[in-house]
Amino acid sequence: MGAGVSQGDEKGPRAAIAVVGGGLAGLSLIDALLEQGHPAAELLVIDAADPQRGSSAPATVLHPFAGRTMAPGKAHWRAFLKSWETLQRWCEREEEPLWRPAPMMRLMEGDKLSAKLEESWEEAHTSYPEIVRSRRVEGEESRRLLPGWQGRPALVYEPAAAVDMPGLCAALLKRARERGVRVVQGDVADLRRDEKGWDIGLTSGAPAWRAARVVLATGAALGRLLGEADLRERPGEVGVWEATGPLKGLNVMVNSAANIFERPDGRVGVGSTYLKREGWRERGDGQAEQELGEKMAAALGGADPGRALQIWRGVRGIYGSDHRPLVGPVAGECELYVMAGFGSKGLTWAPAMGQVLAAHLLDGAPLWEVVDARRARQMRLRR
Repeated sequence: MGAGVSQGDEKGPRAAIAVVGGGLAGLSLIDALLEQGHPAAELLVIDAADPQRGSSAPATVLHPFAGRTMAPGKAHWRAFLKSWETLQRWCEREEEPLWRPAPMMRLMEGDKLSAKLEESWEEAHTSYPEIVRSRRVEGEESRRLLPGWQGRPALVYEPAAAVDMPGLCAALLKRARERGVRVVQGDVADLRRDEKGWDIGLTSGAPAWRAARVVLATGAALGRLLGEADLRERPGEVGVWEATGPLKGLNVMVNSAANIFERPDGRVGVGSTYLKREGWRERGDGQAEQELGEKMAAALGGADPGRALQIWRGVRGIYGSDHRPLVGPVAGECELYVMAGFGSKGLTWAPAMGQVLAAHLLDGAPLWEVVDARRARQMRLRR
């Protein structure tokens, strides 16, 4: 073992930085720490491999659509473009296709929301003309791109991409292992600090790890470790269908009541997020499949998509006070950090924030004020 990871004292092995969470957020940070020169042997990943976390969703889209507010802002665009460049680098070094860039298309309803969307994309194109492209289509061009919309006005924008999230995380984890990062399977049962650092007790009953610094990148599970903050869970559902009939040869990715897109493997993914929390856990896969299929049929002109190959139902974490990510130190806690609260925008934010937080941990570089976790002043470790 390296100098930063040893068998240590009677309390167990040691690490300089322990990252709790092996999803996209945690692995983005690990990759950035390695790229910025931190010794791999001094890093630890503790991963519970939760099948309901957002990084387990079998169909995911990277695009800069900011949601209902329709006001992405400069930080949102900076994060998206930084994450896009990072994702491109990750995917190009893998043999298996992990992403599929394609334009995205959204129906223009002639309402205030549509007007705000078009305005935000025009502003983005003005700010980043070499990267961001958008155009309004209607009539024959609209019908050619998506026949089910019958030529109605729509906005086509790019860059955007469908991403194999489980495959991407598996590739990042494999790369980290190969470079010497320690990976422990399990969940955190207890987290305590003394003058020597952090003790991390695991549910597996294995010896507690010691770490100088701990980063919580646990997504929706963050509220189990941290209290006194507006940490919320937001459910989401994703289905995968064979690309047959109306789903065959999609020319664009569709942004409507659900995102509809061709995955890198040629199958079609349909995702709907931010469902109502009430009663969500009582829903079954059958109800999720039915509703996702109905949304897809409505977007594609009423065609029956058939039976789904796979249904995923899970939760993503958000900071309810402002719905912005939490990245950086936990106020009032020594050497405890968070990188979470990305909601359905993990691909937009996490790769970029991994680089930002890594630079902060290694060199004291400033965090982005808009996501600095210290704004959640009441957030504290549960004891």
